Amino acid sequence: MIREAFIFLFTPTSPVAKKYGFLYQSIALQARYHRCKKAWLPHLKNCQDLFLDTVRTLPQKKSVVILGSSHLHEIPVHLLEKNFHSITLVDVIHPIRHHLLAKRTSRVKLITQDLSGSLAKLEDLHSLEDLYELKDKLAQETLFNFEADLIVSGNLLSQLALLPIEAIEKKIKRALTLEEKDILCTGFAEIHLKNLSACKGTKLIYADREVTYRDPKGEEIYKGHYPVNFSGYEKLKEWTWLLAPLKEASKDYSIEMKIEAYKQI
Repeated sequence: MIREAFIFLFTPTSPVAKKYGFLYQSIALQARYHRCKKAWLPHLKNCQDLFLDTVRTLPQKKSVVILGSSHLHEIPVHLLEKNFHSITLVDVIHPIRHHLLAKRTSRVKLITQDLSGSLAKLEDLHSLEDLYELKDKLAQETLFNFEADLIVSGNLLSQLALLPIEAIEKKIKRALTLEEKDILCTGFAEIHLKNLSACKGTKLIYADREVTYRDPKGEEIYKGHYPVNFSGYEKLKEWTWLLAPLKEASKDYSIEMKIEAYKQI
């Protein structure tokens, strides 16, 4: 707890990002990684193998951009440094160690950006209808535009809407239904994919397409699917990621994600 408190106090972040839980979620994700590392290993290996396979096909390897870099669980920094001269990490929160890394070497650049486009507008949301309207407005905007030899989006798709959802749940004082959450997660995922497709360079995306909750006996309780259109992308592989083993998120269920990897040149 002392370590987490230190990180919470000294990680650079904006007041609004801290208010709406981005920093807390970043710290919680790292803690979950340490608790669930063994269960995550097959997922992490798939991500790293596909990254290296894609790197080998690139005509040049000068620059890489990681969208939703977070703690770089899927693609460790040593793999980035080994294969690229210029490394750009993009996220709304960057861990302290990444800030220190960027100070030590000019090869690493940090861009602090909310890739969902929603953070600056959360204060204006007062109803679920407001969030639906925001989603529709963001679909008409350019949220990001990067150019690099390789641009990686790592397991962002269903996550982009989660904090806006949490914010609106506090405002309306009720939990959204799983179906309402799926609609919003799909919408924000489509917006991200549209912006990613417009970037210049080879794109590699790890996409969480489906979430399954299972009871202690392994029986399916709920399955949510994010029907995003990957037209123009080549599907590379799919696998199941045991995100939260039983008793990690709840004693009543485990959570697994269906991951699909795609590439666009």
